[in-house]
Amino acid sequence: MKQKQSKPNMKLNLSTIFLASATLFLAGCSSSETNDSQKSENDTEANIMTEEVPEYTELTKLPLPCSKELLYTAWKQIGVVETRRKEALDYKQHTPVLFLSTDLDKDGKPEILLRGEQPYAAIFTFNKDSLQLLTFVDNIKMGLAITQNGIILRNGTGHNGASISEFIKLKDSQVIASGAILETFAIQDNAMVSDGTRYLLQNDSSLVEVSKEEFLKVAPEHDGTFLEDIDGWEDFRKP
Repeated sequence: MKQKQSKPNMKLNLSTIFLASATLFLAGCSSSETNDSQKSENDTEANIMTEEVPEYTELTKLPLPCSKELLYTAWKQIGVVETRRKEALDYKQHTPVLFLSTDLDKDGKPEILLRGEQPYAAIFTFNKDSLQLLTFVDNIKMGLAITQNGIILRNGTGHNGASISEFIKLKDSQVIASGAILETFAIQDNAMVSDGTRYLLQNDSSLVEVSKEEFLKVAPEHDGTFLEDIDGWEDFRKP
């Protein structure tokens, strides 16, 4: 798949955020063994030079598999989402503005990405003549992204400023795996520091805490691009 090395105004790559908790957690464990004064300028330059350029997700457009009226109804059925900050998201009052029909899991059945005004967004799949909701933005501080191999990423801020990064893997238009990294923070010596990182994987109907090693066996390896940074969107309001 063709990759774009740069794109104007592109946000921070979501899978970079997704794995940042694990990276920071490991760095914290080893910091006591390394004296900062021993780091040379050469080491710093080497770290900068080895930073990877974020990969850009390019989606292949497909014909819309259903009517816009059906999509509009499904969007409205998401309804009102109450948040802990009492800033409700109302999908009934914020209509879709843009859409992109594509095949995320390459099974021949389209997924439809819908966006309204920020932060409203939802992803549906169309299978067996039925439209099914896969995920949607349920937090005003959440972003949705797609990796190059069609994995959906969700990144947001939860209660008390906790960082939540989730993934959703599809196969045959069904969710086959999902998980999350949850990192909480605390103030120590007037500085915000990590207060712990949890790794969760879906098991039946609930998320179960697992080891970091178990989590990384399932978690996505590729970068994700935020929906608003992906090209190919069409105007949902046009006939």
